[in-house]
Amino acid sequence: MMVEDAPESRKPASGKSPHFPVFEEFKEASYQDRYDILCQRLVQEQLYTTASVIAAPRDAMNMGKFSELSPWTGIKTFVTTLAGHVAAQAARLG
Repeated sequence: MMVEDAPESRKPASGKSPHFPVFEEFKEASYQDRYDILCQRLVQEQLYTTASVIAAPRDAMNMGKFSELSPWTGIKTFVTTLAGHVAAQAARLG
């Protein structure tokens, strides 16, 4: 997942919802933090094998500059897990 690295996505967002209760960790968390928490939870609850969240400014399109939000949702973790799955599948088909 990619989120724009902008002041609006880094500042704390409102933790109010008129329809559903908001998890405590989402209250006063930025949008970037919320995406990171969501992806970590999807992996912890074994709904996803791995997930990645990166942030990049809008003007980084041509240079490919980005930042990772945490080691658990970083590119290295994502690619390593994906490579493990590819290797396991190749061994099965071998």
